[in-house]
Amino acid sequence: MSNATKHLLLIEDDPIMGESLVQRFELEGFDIHWCRQLAQASTLDLTRFDSIISDVRLGDGIATHWFLQLSDELRQIPWFFLTGYGGVDEALSMVRNGAREYMTKPFDIERLVALVTGATNADNAAQAEVVLGVSPAMRQNEILLRRVADKNVAVLLTGESGVGKEVAARLVHEESSRAGDFIAVNCAAIPESMMEAEFFGYEKGAFSGAVRKHRGFLERAHGGTLLLDEVGDLPLQMQAKLLRALQEKCFFRLGSERVTQSDFRLISATNCDLFAAMKNGTFREDLYYRLAVIQVTLPPLRERPEDIRWLAEMMLQEIVRQQKTPISASEAFMRSLLLRDWRGNARELRSYLEESVILNEAGILDASHELHADQQAASDQSDFMNLKKKVELAEREHISLALTQANGHVGQSAQLLGISRKTLWEKMKRLNLGSAKT
Repeated sequence: MSNATKHLLLIEDDPIMGESLVQRFELEGFDIHWCRQLAQASTLDLTRFDSIISDVRLGDGIATHWFLQLSDELRQIPWFFLTGYGGVDEALSMVRNGAREYMTKPFDIERLVALVTGATNADNAAQAEVVLGVSPAMRQNEILLRRVADKNVAVLLTGESGVGKEVAARLVHEESSRAGDFIAVNCAAIPESMMEAEFFGYEKGAFSGAVRKHRGFLERAHGGTLLLDEVGDLPLQMQAKLLRALQEKCFFRLGSERVTQSDFRLISATNCDLFAAMKNGTFREDLYYRLAVIQVTLPPLRERPEDIRWLAEMMLQEIVRQQKTPISASEAFMRSLLLRDWRGNARELRSYLEESVILNEAGILDASHELHADQQAASDQSDFMNLKKKVELAEREHISLALTQANGHVGQSAQLLGISRKTLWEKMKRLNLGSAKT
């Protein structure tokens, strides 16, 4: 699409409302395609449009129902819904599923114009600076997080350890208009006896050892963002005190009778199942709903192989810069990264790359590094490698080479090895060689 002309799809069955919107957006230089029925809109190539405005209830159907059936790619187009029957629950549901805005009639048309006009430029900027990943799942998560960054709602980030929850939290903070600090707190690392003092602060002399006034995490986050990492590890007593502080927007320092107020954006993160924790009584349900106004789940790295190479290239650049070691990675090495499961996610990938750079003496990383690491680990455990381990290492190396030569395709690799596709899948699973292409 040309950057000079912005293409807008309008889906509206009210002739007066539709004509008014067409005229107003034409003044802004939009090329508008107006559909009066969902059936008309469903025949169009939606990727032609920079933005889409749609009434919710039309004569031939409900637009939001149609929207939810579309692909992730099509829901990433800026959608703006207009309705005379709006509700908070439905509005949040649409935003979580990709809608840019959900406006209740009568609405401020100038606000709509401003939102739609800015949508294309904002999306182009978001695409130019990818932070979380290039896979469809992470791109959708990033777009949602950028969208809610300036809205004063709590965000809960869930996912396995190492998937990048703190990176996502920092993205929300940096995209917001908050000028204060980003305060990250690892709830699992604070002794239970010190939690209240660390969260709310204390006055000088409040307890033995309190030799000066101390500002707690909530107070230090004033004007900024507070990330509560591993929030699922908070003890129940602390959960109750935190909930009260969040509800009342104020708290008391230990040893003080004066109320302290703090305006901060709250982001929480956890790798545990909070629903299971609520069921067994170790996490408060009311606190969960306070924390999870917007919930974003970051999938594990093994479920988004598109991000492995992207992450590895960025990490290698940073590691080489920090280590001041001129080194490059071969194509075979980069492909070999796709054959691992990365159970520790991005954190494990970075550790592996750092080890590869530090131990490398040739100036180039090749696919044999992983095999050498396995052999070293085996030799560390015993002076003589047993036959089973030796055969396993040889088999693993040969299958890895076949997969690399076949660009990760299982069928082609099986032909090269002279075995069936099923047998190769079974060997890959046993040898922990990760996923590959079919």
